[in-house]
Amino acid sequence: CLGSLQLAGESKQLAAPDWNRLGQTVVIASDWHQIENIKFNEGLSLNPRGKMYSDWSSLTVQLQTLGTATQSVLAKLPQEDGKQVVASVVHTVAANLGITVPAEAKPSPLQTEQEVNWCMEVICHGLCLPLEDHMVIRDCVNIYCEWLSALLPNPKLCVPKPVLEDPNHYARKIITHFNHLFVPRKGEAQETIHRQAVVCHRVLRRVQELAQQSQIMERETWDTLLSFLLAINDALLAPPAVKDDVGDQLCERVLGVLYEIWLIACVKSFPGPTLWKTFQEMCMNWRHRTGLVTQWNRVNIALLARQLTFMYGGKMPQLNIPKEDAELVPEHMTKECIAQASYRFLNSLGNPVELSKPDKVCQTQQFFQYAIVSDSVIDPTHHPCLHSLPNIFFKAMKGISAMVDAYLGTYNSLHCGTHDKAPEAEQPSSASPPLSPLTPTPPASRKNIILGLPKASQ
Repeated sequence: CLGSLQLAGESKQLAAPDWNRLGQTVVIASDWHQIENIKFNEGLSLNPRGKMYSDWSSLTVQLQTLGTATQSVLAKLPQEDGKQVVASVVHTVAANLGITVPAEAKPSPLQTEQEVNWCMEVICHGLCLPLEDHMVIRDCVNIYCEWLSALLPNPKLCVPKPVLEDPNHYARKIITHFNHLFVPRKGEAQETIHRQAVVCHRVLRRVQELAQQSQIMERETWDTLLSFLLAINDALLAPPAVKDDVGDQLCERVLGVLYEIWLIACVKSFPGPTLWKTFQEMCMNWRHRTGLVTQWNRVNIALLARQLTFMYGGKMPQLNIPKEDAELVPEHMTKECIAQASYRFLNSLGNPVELSKPDKVCQTQQFFQYAIVSDSVIDPTHHPCLHSLPNIFFKAMKGISAMVDAYLGTYNSLHCGTHDKAPEAEQPSSASPPLSPLTPTPPASRKNIILGLPKASQ
């Protein structure tokens, strides 16, 4: 582990070509030529770090201004008038949902596209209301979540007929409107922020269900869903971290859902280079968040566990990772898809050595803006949240070290007792434990593994 950390600590050794070569080792597969063609077409092959997807456009600016682009017409009315319209309409529509008592659910009275579109204008504005109107916001969320069931195998009774007839079209509009719900509200009390987090969790559960269970989602809907997840993560995580704000409360959750659904999309509707480029650009805005490196490590190790199986077969011991991490990678993910996704995820944080440098991490619009308006922070590098960078850097190096250890485990099958293995509780203390990504191989043992020598006696 120390050897890997020492190597990673020298930024020149992890500079562009070497770091990319580490990523390129994961694409060794029988479909090599086809993979290389895809990489060439997307600008990945033989490009130095930072030049990935250089020929493709990005959605970053578009997603960061999504709230303004999807503003409801009710926003043009006086605030109190708009709120009264929303409260009256959503209360009536929500009464038919049967949320608390499913038996009381009724068919929707909305029968035409015009009626549904008008109602959605109202609900969209409701999602923008101040958090003090949390009951109205909750009704808006419940209505939209129930309508999204049109994409599931068993839609709810309360879904309007036009939504049932064209579920993908309306799902894209609903998902885009949900972006307003996740926008941080300034100056809110802790209790109100908690209420915002509760309804955000409700939306995240629903989009997880769509990704996992829907069989009719079109590619455009998948792209909208991934764009939505990128937009809300950026809205919550790009600003400098403040303890107990909504970004702090939802950080692990929104990142976990983003990575989980992105991996599912790699199987059902592989994201195009524009989305991958946006993903990479936005990740650079979140590097001051510990949760980002945590999820990055989880996904890298989970994908590597599958790669080792088809790269080396039975010669490699199975990585001993938590069940929930192993389940991140969909069961039916092909070898080529695993290779493609792992290369992109591995490069999504850029050069990990920069995680140890506050002057690199704070080079974002949000940090500069905070320094301009803040009386206590003169320079972006002085923000208190950057004090966590040493721990973030250590976590990243620990994850890289775990991957290196996994690759160096080529000869571990000679020492792991894979045949006629005794139950774990009955194994003698001298038995070699299974390879774990959280238990790096000591430097002395690494040398033995490379040379194919027996392990030193304990």
